[in-house]
Amino acid sequence: MEKTPVILGLSRAAKFLGLPMPYAMAVGGLTVLPFILIKAAAWLLTLPIWYFGARIVTAINPNGHVVLGTVLLKTPDALFAPGGRHGT
Repeated sequence: MEKTPVILGLSRAAKFLGLPMPYAMAVGGLTVLPFILIKAAAWLLTLPIWYFGARIVTAINPNGHVVLGTVLLKTPDALFAPGGRHGT
């Protein structure tokens, strides 16, 4: 494939506020959903905590969301069931 600026721009991962989209959606969800559910405006002040936590995780492994998704898709359901693999 060509290395033109258009191809490179279209093939890169989407980002929002400097975070990959899955991390940005997680930050938004961790901030807005509890605010809606418990109606406490003070919860919105936790946004910097979630944001900088996501920035640290992204700096360590920017594809961590892909790894987590693959593990959840490929791991047999028996390992997640109560009682573990042996079904006790």
